[in-house]
Amino acid sequence: MTSTAEEMFDEAKARLRRLEASHGMRILYACEAGSRSWGFPSPSSDYDIRFIYVRPLKNYLKLTPPADTITLDQDGVWDISGWDLKKCLMLLKKGNVSIVQSLYSQIVYRNHPLFLAEMRKLLDYGAPLPRLYWAYRSMAQSHVSHFLLGHETIAYKRFLYIVQGLLAMRWVETRKSMPPVVFEQLAAALVTDEGLRAAIETLLNMPRRAGALTLPRPTTLFPGVLSFIETTLAQTQPPADQAIDINEEVLDDFYLKWLGVPGLSHPGA
Repeated sequence: MTSTAEEMFDEAKARLRRLEASHGMRILYACEAGSRSWGFPSPSSDYDIRFIYVRPLKNYLKLTPPADTITLDQDGVWDISGWDLKKCLMLLKKGNVSIVQSLYSQIVYRNHPLFLAEMRKLLDYGAPLPRLYWAYRSMAQSHVSHFLLGHETIAYKRFLYIVQGLLAMRWVETRKSMPPVVFEQLAAALVTDEGLRAAIETLLNMPRRAGALTLPRPTTLFPGVLSFIETTLAQTQPPADQAIDINEEVLDDFYLKWLGVPGLSHPGA
């Protein structure tokens, strides 16, 4: 019997509660971070859950620091891993795309409203648009180099990852703001050519109808998409404004507050 989306959502939250208990930590935020959050899951897609956590304060005072990540063994259905808050903040400071996308995921399993709002303020404060631009470009270029050029076939999702990365890059370039995580929102806002829009829609629906599919002869089947990829990589330009490093004192204050250091205001559990 196939579980419903609501049942799987509840199961995800239950797994996170058990994870907290077994590892002696507190999850501040948890979300879906894979193809489900981007809007193009296949029937075989697993649940890519990412979370941010803190441990009790005494753990950070030990001679041997606690692990800064928690990763569970994948079982074909669940892919669950998390960052300690300190590691998360260090990644955020660099404009890490995975952190940015997680903080704007549309599927949230655990959320402390004040924590999420303050994390997003840190993103705004750091103005990491140039970093985001180059991160999305690098992601798309890597997929082109490793999975498209010189290959007769490519997985549908890999092809979509390239288009998603380039659309997000173009969003950063032209709109100078955080790009939407959901693929269809990106495409609806940025793709004006009707032929390209139809080709992307066809491509987008393929993984929804079947499992891990492979796309044969992309040069023949989707020449318009390939032309978009080549043109975008050749023509887009990074934002002119410079990325501003987030002041480390700001990050330190945020970190200590959410660890519950005595004497600092804490928004509660």
